Amino acid sequence: MEEEQKNQERPIGKDPDEILVAVLGETLKSRRQELGLSMERLSQLSSVSRGMLGLIESGKTTPSIGILWKLSKALRLPIGEMIPDLFAQAPRFVPKSEGKFWKSPKTKVESRVILQEDKDRLLIVEWKLEGAKVTQFSHLPTMHHLKIIQSSGESTIRLGNREFVLQSGDSLFFPQSDLESIETKGKESSEFIWIGTKKAR
Repeated sequence: MEEEQKNQERPIGKDPDEILVAVLGETLKSRRQELGLSMERLSQLSSVSRGMLGLIESGKTTPSIGILWKLSKALRLPIGEMIPDLFAQAPRFVPKSEGKFWKSPKTKVESRVILQEDKDRLLIVEWKLEGAKVTQFSHLPTMHHLKIIQSSGESTIRLGNREFVLQSGDSLFFPQSDLESIETKGKESSEFIWIGTKKAR
């Protein structure tokens, strides 16, 4: 019963550790691309294997402090800037009643901003769609890179002339400038977490 209660108090559908790893991976990927480095070149500069870099950037593993230190030097990015203060000061409970809510007046689309870090460097949004298509995202700050983590249901994401179908547990990284639409068909309910990051300065 106690474990059940703890699960109900979690602010979002994904485990907090998974969100941390996803944000870390996206931050490192964004910084690497900003510097114009390929994974192979970063591997050479940092002495971290290409395979490990791929796992870190895709949010599939948590790097050791030693690896973070190597990447920090190679990317000229302080370790403190790799992980938002939100996680450094954990635990931080965010009740469902908090956050910036938005609801479409025309379709069954809702979003809730769970975190909007200072200077808009990091944005975490919870989305819910039901038989709807979203093509306008002007109510949210424009980010550089996005990662969408599908929590439940299914979403079709259109990036230019490409389409990606995400099912529960799937993730997708992409530049926000490529995003054309997010859609769920029929009466199916779709929920996902949107993590947006800006280029490190």
